[in-house]
Amino acid sequence: MARPREFEEEAVVEAALTVFWRQGYQATSIQDLVEATGVNRGSLYDTFGDKHGLFLEAVDYYRRRYTARRLARLEAPGPLRQKLAGFFEEVIEFSVGEGRLLGCLMTNCAIELAPHDRDAAVAVAASMGAMEKAFYRLLTAAQQDGELSAEKSPRDLARFLTATSNGLRVMAKVSPQRPALKSVVRVALQALD
Repeated sequence: MARPREFEEEAVVEAALTVFWRQGYQATSIQDLVEATGVNRGSLYDTFGDKHGLFLEAVDYYRRRYTARRLARLEAPGPLRQKLAGFFEEVIEFSVGEGRLLGCLMTNCAIELAPHDRDAAVAVAASMGAMEKAFYRLLTAAQQDGELSAEKSPRDLARFLTATSNGLRVMAKVSPQRPALKSVVRVALQALD
């Protein structure tokens, strides 16, 4: 008879997420995960299969906890420019503040793993797709309300804003300078004119 699990799976995933986010996938060892989670190697393997399985769980947790929360703010009432400016301001503040060295886990995953890891590529594509859809819904609603010109393509703008968001995060890892990042947002918002 199998022994009952003696740990909270979500807490383990959250602890692993912190390590993967800080160190990257390749630089994270199973021993790092054992130390961070307090769960022995055998239990980690029994529950998640391997390091890659735990990483994919951490990526999914990140999407549900961080990405979904940020995108939900785009659904709140308010003017288009104000919501977009707020969204990008939050990206910048995290990127130059507490997340300065972390970046976005999904962007990091896109750069480190997606080119050669199909599961990681699928997770990144799903995350970017969710962001693009959120921007698209926002832009379509703004167009219907007369805030965005009928001549503008919500689909094209949504892709552009998704690329801008990810580009800001990469740029901030190299040079976390508020004025430079804000200038990118200023130009991005001009695309709405």
